[in-house]
Amino acid sequence: MKQKQIILCQTELKIIKHLIRNISEADNILNNCISKLKSEIENALVYADSDLPADVVRINSIVDVNTPFGEKKIQLVLPKNSNSIQKRISLLTPMGSAIIGYKEGAELNWLFPNGEYKVKILRVNNSENNK
Repeated sequence: MKQKQIILCQTELKIIKHLIRNISEADNILNNCISKLKSEIENALVYADSDLPADVVRINSIVDVNTPFGEKKIQLVLPKNSNSIQKRISLLTPMGSAIIGYKEGAELNWLFPNGEYKVKILRVNNSENNK
């Protein structure tokens, strides 16, 4: 699965913990994402919000990723804001939970519903987080 320590800011760590605690029903895919996120946040490198490096994938980041299925541009969002047509991907999906907290240029293996795949984070745009 993921090989490196993720990086989060204090506020987003609190948001993720809150989301995980308040899931009422979950299918196998969501349970897998939650399990992986729990494990990852236990070992996360946590920064003050103002000190988070600019190239880290966070909530509302616009991210270009390369997958075995091609290059994709997505925005990582909270579950309530997800919209597949607009390429807004919830952090509680396999792709969202795979890339949260990783830096531009990171390559990682992640278990998706149809197998384990390599994902590379090509570009991270956090201008939405700076408004």
